[in-house]
Amino acid sequence: MAGISRVNGGPVAETLHGGYQQTFLKITGSNIGTADTGGSGTAITEGNWSKSLRIIQTVATLVYIGPRADGGFIVAVDGATAQPTGPAYDTDASPTVAERVKAVLDAGTSITTTVVVPGMLAANVS
Repeated sequence: MAGISRVNGGPVAETLHGGYQQTFLKITGSNIGTADTGGSGTAITEGNWSKSLRIIQTVATLVYIGPRADGGFIVAVDGATAQPTGPAYDTDASPTVAERVKAVLDAGTSITTTVVVPGMLAANVS
């Protein structure tokens, strides 16, 4: 896994990697997409968007990171690497990838999120 592409210390949106079985996820929640702060000579304080991207990578490989808004963002994960089950935070015997991502995001950020596989993606998330 290559990690998160960054420009000046922050994640970069709209990076697409081809050849993957993409599963898109629309993630919303109060302040789940807040940006990093600081930089330019001061310490960077990581926002919830950076935290969320790292957390998602614990259950699936990110292949697309959409633009962020404070209230949410869209990502695509590699369907072949997505782990719908696992020991951490898993109380459902057969969770979907969206349920699994929600569980790890809620636990890792202390924010109650909504994670859905959208039928049709909107141009932006609010």
